[in-house]
Amino acid sequence: METSTEIVLEKKTENDTQIATFHISKELFGIGIHRIKEIVRYPDITHVPRSTDYLKGLTNLRGSVLPVLDARIRLNLPIAEITDRTRVLVLDVNDSLVGVIVDDVKGVTSLENVRVETPPPILSSGVDSKFIRNVIHSKQDNSITLELNVESLCDIDSKQEKKERVQIQSHDIAQADKKNVVAERQLVTFLIGQEEYAFAILSVQEILRVSKITEVPEVPTYVLGALALRNELLPIIDIRRLFNMPSLVENKLQEIERLENNYKNWFVAFKYSIESEASIFRGLETVETMHWIESFRTSSEAIGKILQKIRFIHQSLNTHSQNLFKTKDSKTPVEVKDYLEKNILPAFEQLNSSLIECKECLQVEIKEDQRILVADIHKCPVGIMVDRMQQVIRVPESSIDPPPKIIHGDKEDNLQGIVKLEGGKRLILLLDEKKLFTEKLISRIQDVKPDDSLAKELMHGGESLQDNEVQLVTFRLGKEEFGLYIEDVREINRLTEVTAVPNSPSFVEGIINLRGNVIPAVDLRKRFNLETVKHGDSTRVIIVDIQDKTTGLIVDSVSEVIRISKKWIESPPEIIGSKVETEFIDGIGNLSKQNRFIIILNVNKILSGEEQRQLKNAART
Repeated sequence: METSTEIVLEKKTENDTQIATFHISKELFGIGIHRIKEIVRYPDITHVPRSTDYLKGLTNLRGSVLPVLDARIRLNLPIAEITDRTRVLVLDVNDSLVGVIVDDVKGVTSLENVRVETPPPILSSGVDSKFIRNVIHSKQDNSITLELNVESLCDIDSKQEKKERVQIQSHDIAQADKKNVVAERQLVTFLIGQEEYAFAILSVQEILRVSKITEVPEVPTYVLGALALRNELLPIIDIRRLFNMPSLVENKLQEIERLENNYKNWFVAFKYSIESEASIFRGLETVETMHWIESFRTSSEAIGKILQKIRFIHQSLNTHSQNLFKTKDSKTPVEVKDYLEKNILPAFEQLNSSLIECKECLQVEIKEDQRILVADIHKCPVGIMVDRMQQVIRVPESSIDPPPKIIHGDKEDNLQGIVKLEGGKRLILLLDEKKLFTEKLISRIQDVKPDDSLAKELMHGGESLQDNEVQLVTFRLGKEEFGLYIEDVREINRLTEVTAVPNSPSFVEGIINLRGNVIPAVDLRKRFNLETVKHGDSTRVIIVDIQDKTTGLIVDSVSEVIRISKKWIESPPEIIGSKVETEFIDGIGNLSKQNRFIIILNVNKILSGEEQRQLKNAART
């Protein structure tokens, strides 16, 4: 997400006699070059939901979070597409950096031999005069440049307010230094579309897989329905709909429909190039199917199989179409038609059928990727549907920046801060659940109640637990589901680079870096003598302490965080089907109503005493 710098301007004073000029819509605007730190190409943008409408989003500027606003929206000018000429001006506004999107940069103009006037109350372009500092008339070419008022454009706090905040933050840091501790915050991160969000873990009671959600009539569109959970009805909110986004299923169906249309357009163009004298071949790379498949991360085996099927047919169709185009001049019209009907047309029809099959499968299987975060908001439990869980992670407070001031506007700020990881390349939007879900909204959700017959139906299928219960983090190794007591889990991370250690035990994958600390990583598949597989997007590392030694446990995927009654936990048999010896097992969670078994592991018995000594030696190597 790192921006690409195009121009860096020298620091000037406010008395400079030059301005940088640029176009926004049909108007020529300018800003004194002392306000412009640099000019960059249009970067990757992390969007902020429900923020000020003119805030395009956030980007990374050499490790710092840069808010980027759309000047067209801010100035009430027609919206236009981003082009190769689009640039972002990085402005210094009261000691804060803000990016402003402009159509193109014209250059630097001298303020000599010009006439400067104050702006009229109403400009012909419809731009509010509060955004215009001066109207500059060039005596040389009679051109008019509108000099922008940067403070009004960006609506940034004053230097005094910033100074007061800095003093408060400095005081807090000084107090933390006195205690000689590194303040950390534990977060649960998840995906909505391509953006990563987080809640503070203290707000999240548990994480559930998606089961049957019963629709409730006459509810707001963002309420999916109710779920029975331990003799309580849990309202389920789709955070996508709360953000005015299409649901995950709707989003994926739209993507497939675009692919279907692109294939149809490609086929028409290809037939024309074969049947005419055209010498230009339009390859299947224009359909972007391969990129779509690569970016489609899923835990569903059924969806994965269909995606692989589409990949194979796409590649076959591409190969056959290229071959026919290259050899068409050496073939007779009959041979061309025969090759088209025998090789290309069937593959094209198979692709369309597979895309239809994928749409049908998605509507059933997409829940394998989604999760429900059960959060306590304003003393009310609420289930929040998210696209995909990412991590349970500890981050230092120093990595959390306050939300950029540009986010504040007519709409309430929903962010606690921006988490910067991996040198600023990874941005996590830390949501403030108490502002995202206001008391008025929660009160409205609490009023959502199914009728008596529907409530009885829900509760009949719900879990009924006593106070005597345990909380588990569940994960998968192949088809088996395992669990660890939540108090034994420090955090859950994505698998990063693992450094192999020579002469280490066979089950030690290597060592990993956990925020500057080197810890050993144990592959539980190898430890339990299961078939080894290639690590993928779903692979996770569960950080635990084994006999006071911090260790990473590599697993295929993390399923959920659940509460179950102790009475459902049975003593393990001597040997079970997963080939895991019973000495590692603390019990078997028998969720009979769900036809589901969870193998609960004793974290301190995963390794023998000798193996634990070998593990310590591997970490020191």
